[in-house]
Amino acid sequence: MQDSLFDSYDTRPWLRRSSPLARLACFAYTVLVIYASFTPWTGWRDVGVSAFAYLSAPWPDRITRFDVIVNVLGYLPFGMLCVLALHPRPRGAAAIVVTLAAGTLLAGSVEALQTFLPRRVSSNVDLVTNVVGTLIGALIGAWRAESLIDRGWLVQTRFVWFDRDSAFALILLAFWPIAQLHANAMLFAMGPTDASLLDWAHEQGLAWLPGRGAWTPAEFIVAEAVVTTTAVLSVGLTAAAAMQLRAPRARILLAVIGAALFAKSIAYGLRFGGEHAIAWLTPGAIGGLSVGLLAAVVASWGPPRAVARLALLATCVLVIAVGLIPENPYFAHWQAQWRTGRLAHFNALGEWVAFGWPIAAIAWLITLEFTRWPRRRPPPG
Repeated sequence: MQDSLFDSYDTRPWLRRSSPLARLACFAYTVLVIYASFTPWTGWRDVGVSAFAYLSAPWPDRITRFDVIVNVLGYLPFGMLCVLALHPRPRGAAAIVVTLAAGTLLAGSVEALQTFLPRRVSSNVDLVTNVVGTLIGALIGAWRAESLIDRGWLVQTRFVWFDRDSAFALILLAFWPIAQLHANAMLFAMGPTDASLLDWAHEQGLAWLPGRGAWTPAEFIVAEAVVTTTAVLSVGLTAAAAMQLRAPRARILLAVIGAALFAKSIAYGLRFGGEHAIAWLTPGAIGGLSVGLLAAVVASWGPPRAVARLALLATCVLVIAVGLIPENPYFAHWQAQWRTGRLAHFNALGEWVAFGWPIAAIAWLITLEFTRWPRRRPPPG
């Protein structure tokens, strides 16, 4: 009999492993960095200046502490994830050198291409601070690589709580709070939010659905409750579909939802002012959180295949519900009165992640259906 939950995990110090989770996370974070760097991706033009002219440009007269911190912190995870993705070969100093070269190439290329974007300014200061962030992250990654990948309580806990093929699901959970950086009229609204499905439904003659301008405040409250409930079910059951039976489902779900609400509060506080940090806490959000959390915790203890199917159903319903709900004019009027904040590009990043998260979740859940559980064969004869 095992003395602890960790006894089944091989922690022999001479074993070194690669981490598909780290490599997938590194790729995903690199995509996010590139997307955030070129937002809004419009207005490209040639100004007759070399793309690398910024390298020899004079040092700016004014450098703000805020910009320096954001540039360092933006590339710190990249440096850490890159070292972890390279593990176990190369590792140590060699991994730091490779990561520093990759970070310099990425940051230098981004700054060069920003020369052709009217709303972005190429800067040698940004390049230096990005490289510093990469170096700090690489040092942290090299310091903790063995304990995070080869052995240690974190990697042990991961394999005790989650299946070994759960890397993609863990990335989805990590991206969930990022999606909440987008200030949306409904808590946890994800997928296409332009009511395109509502327009299509009216084109098909479904007149029983209210038009864009026919929604009452009470209907918007109910709609937000439905969206929030299905969103909580979606993320909660998607996580549960990747868990081992002994995983603390309720605690993990509460941690994920708590991180998402914290990110939402930060986004609202930066965009609309600190006094509006919890303006997302509306009657519809409260109702949806209450129902969704209770339903997700109860349903997560079902058979794994049934949990995955429920997660797929909840995610599809979430996308459909969001697509049927038009922009809330009451939220739009309130939003127009407050400042947009200094992190407009992070809001755009959150909007992009919120759009793609349910699509990625649906794809993973469908793949799970055909790969994890063997299909029943008809009896012979």
